[in-house]
Amino acid sequence: MATPSDEPGSGRTLTGPLLAVTLINLLFFSGYLFFFPTLPFFLEKLGGRESEIGLLIGISSLTSLALRPFVGYFVDRRGRKPVLVAGLAIFIVNCLLYNVVTSPAAVFPLRLLTGASLATVITAATTYIADMAPPEKRGQVLSYFALSNAVGFAIGPALGGYIIHASVFNRFDDLFTDRFDWLAGARTGELNFTTMFLVAAAIGVVAMVLATRLPESRPKLEGPPKRPGFGDLFAKEAAMPALVSFTSAFAFAGMVTFLPLFARDVGLENPGALFIAYAVFVILMRFTVGPFMDRVSRAAVILPGIGALVATLLVIAAADNVFMLFVAAALWGIGMGTFQPAMMAFTVDRTPIAVRGRAMGTFTMGMDLGISLGSLALGIVVEAFGFRPAYVMAAIVVALGMVFFAWAWFRHPVQADAGVAAGSAER
Repeated sequence: MATPSDEPGSGRTLTGPLLAVTLINLLFFSGYLFFFPTLPFFLEKLGGRESEIGLLIGISSLTSLALRPFVGYFVDRRGRKPVLVAGLAIFIVNCLLYNVVTSPAAVFPLRLLTGASLATVITAATTYIADMAPPEKRGQVLSYFALSNAVGFAIGPALGGYIIHASVFNRFDDLFTDRFDWLAGARTGELNFTTMFLVAAAIGVVAMVLATRLPESRPKLEGPPKRPGFGDLFAKEAAMPALVSFTSAFAFAGMVTFLPLFARDVGLENPGALFIAYAVFVILMRFTVGPFMDRVSRAAVILPGIGALVATLLVIAAADNVFMLFVAAALWGIGMGTFQPAMMAFTVDRTPIAVRGRAMGTFTMGMDLGISLGSLALGIVVEAFGFRPAYVMAAIVVALGMVFFAWAWFRHPVQADAGVAAGSAER
């Protein structure tokens, strides 16, 4: 089966499979993000304490982190399509099972399933898009693909919050909870959780149907499968990008975890407006920088992107008015809108197709670990010294990642057109 990667220069920028997997990613992220603003209310209705709520929300990211190396291996050995379909099936079952829990303890295994679906879908989808993208347009395609994450970030939390509070869904929710009193929605008062879980599952079904129609992108493997050793679960080519992503994730951890609280102290009544500004600039950058990304070296995009993240954190540390917070949100969107797809393209450029699944698993582990450890470390600093020193510390960590990448790049420079050469070698 020919793919765009098999014929550099002959494929369109966005083919049917590329558009389909981008739509699948958008649908999955939108449904997955339903749970961000709503799950604390659900757990509270089930009688959960604050410590239990924090644990249950955070445990899914740790599960995702632990599973990514294994998922990456199976993406390489079994194929991108079957792993993607399996991940979406896990997500659908996960959403439906939320309807039958009656205590916070019963939510624990479901959060493990949530982490499993996240690791599986994201690793398989990013590997698939990397396979199918024309190598000479890889940065542009990955930038457009990453755009679906930003749009999902804007749609999912807002839609999930709307569903549980909207009176228009009360009758629909009552239809199920009155007929089937074992549904947890019957015990959450006026909030329409049963409807939300069913809508999220329906979105997952649409995504899974689309995934079943995708052509497989993995090349045929030679020789019988072998039992994987520990080293087979990782890709050494992705180690350096994963480390840089780990440091840059401190910016994301600081923004997502503590910005709403800091913004309230500065005087912003609705911190959600900052995230809207962030999403707008991410979308803007991925549309404008995407076509430019393949005309210059990856470093020419990555280094300014990380620099924008450092500036974001320093502006917040110095902020004493709302305007400066919006400047920081814009810088955050500029940084993430350029750094993330460029670093992903850089990782794919240097990775043989036979280990691309493991490379994507290794690369995304860096971001997962950075967000988890960053939230923990910054939380300790916030509690001991306050918000501003925490943001200065985060800026230093991100800057160290920038210095490390620059050092590694200038020792062994790789031009943007290396992706084309890599694509030719893959054939």
